[in-house]
Amino acid sequence: MHTHTPTPLRPWRDPVFLAILALGAFLIFKGLGDRPLWQDEAETANLARNVLTTGIPLVTDGVNIVSQEERREFDTDMIWRWSPWMQIYMSAAGQLIDPASTFWARFFFALTGLACIAGTYLLILRRFGDLAWARLSAALLTCSVPFLLFARQGRYYSAGGLIMLMIFWGFLGDWKHRAKPMLAIGLGLGLLFHANYLLLLSLAPPMLLAALTLYRRQFAWTRMALVVAYSCVLIVPGIFLYRLGRQSTLFNVMLIPENVMLYFSDWVMFMVPLPLLAALAWRWKGYFAGRGGPSDPKERFCLFMVLLMIGSFVILALFPQRFHRYIVHFYPACAILLAWAGLALWRFSKPSAVLFLVLVGLTNWLNLIPMERLKIVNRPWQNDLRMLTSVNIPLKLHLTELFCGYPDVNQPLIDFFKANAKPGQTILAEYGDMVLQFHTPFRVIGGLQGPIPDTEKPDWVSMRRDVRVNRDGFLFAPREFITTKLDLARDYERIELPNPDETFGNRADPYFHYFVPAGPPQSALVIYKRKESARAQ
Repeated sequence: MHTHTPTPLRPWRDPVFLAILALGAFLIFKGLGDRPLWQDEAETANLARNVLTTGIPLVTDGVNIVSQEERREFDTDMIWRWSPWMQIYMSAAGQLIDPASTFWARFFFALTGLACIAGTYLLILRRFGDLAWARLSAALLTCSVPFLLFARQGRYYSAGGLIMLMIFWGFLGDWKHRAKPMLAIGLGLGLLFHANYLLLLSLAPPMLLAALTLYRRQFAWTRMALVVAYSCVLIVPGIFLYRLGRQSTLFNVMLIPENVMLYFSDWVMFMVPLPLLAALAWRWKGYFAGRGGPSDPKERFCLFMVLLMIGSFVILALFPQRFHRYIVHFYPACAILLAWAGLALWRFSKPSAVLFLVLVGLTNWLNLIPMERLKIVNRPWQNDLRMLTSVNIPLKLHLTELFCGYPDVNQPLIDFFKANAKPGQTILAEYGDMVLQFHTPFRVIGGLQGPIPDTEKPDWVSMRRDVRVNRDGFLFAPREFITTKLDLARDYERIELPNPDETFGNRADPYFHYFVPAGPPQSALVIYKRKESARAQ
């Protein structure tokens, strides 16, 4: 399992690596604070803001409640227990510099994304001594626009990727005899739990199975027990702290086949193209037939990563909430795999290798065109042709957004309420309530915060085009409250903003991220202001 080959080159003296890192810094940090936080980012940032005041993630600042699960996330002590706290404290660290800044709310997450690029390079250089593979892996990760989108988000996504690289570094080291690699695995597993425990639950079983099948001779059960013990020091307190048992009702066996299909679709459309997976399946048919894995350490590690990803997708399919963000930590592994495939092809045909690397590095053609031909592409109906779900040059789209900007749907709402709402007033927001809580000083109710009291008389109502339902298929509480408890025609003045009512805003998910504004016709944002006559009643 030990694959380290000494190399005389120091990373900080490698001009190619430094150029890749500079490009990555530009693509990640350019315009990082231009667009407002979107709903999930704002949830994390609001909790982080409370950390700055109390030291712990309380769900309330005395005015607003942070909740997107109808108040399942906390008990009477008002402490957040729905998800791990690592991302909350990372956001709080940035907000120490400027608690109102979108840039600083995202800063440490973006820095972690840049560290993923450096970590990918260092992993291959230190554990395999292959400079070309290290450079190419880092370059392909830098050019991966889905990875860049998630690295620019104020959430745990890039932290998961960096922790995964730490685990790989320990696993590829002499962890049977040396303490540092063994501690890296144990610490990595523990930290992964605190990034998002779904990442750990989906990673640990397939990693153990893949290691037993590919590295059985080098496996040491005693040392593995120590790894488990070290990781449990971090994990066990979190099990009680985050109350994992309360989410056990979220399983839905009926969704497993669909979720497996959709995770594999994500893998093929945005990470590893289908033709490459088909070629690798043929190349590794001996392993799948029970005749052992590849003898080359580099290729064996690539097979290990593929098995790890497949196993993780199957486990993640057990959870009904299927999101691309749960597999973002595999982007560095996919870049390593693509780089290895390109170099392997180089030995047979240099022009073919160049063409392959250009296609996977600068376009999504190899990902999408085969799926188009097979009529298995997964493209939501609301997508347009200038998104990552259509055949494009992703970096061109990303650069267009960086240099031309994007009219985020949340910005006109923020600007309107800052200009028109008065201190102490209440805003009822059908969606984007977390965003308004972070970016404005007003009391904001609605979203998925839970039922709204019948006595509530909001000063402002932000209705959205999309009709949303909760996990149980029932209307969001704001829409039900508006239709049954408010008389908008009598008590409110309708105000239409000259901005399109898009669904999310700056969501990183490649199925929902817009780089270029869609043209008309589009529904406009609508706000309702309570009339003075209604206030007097």
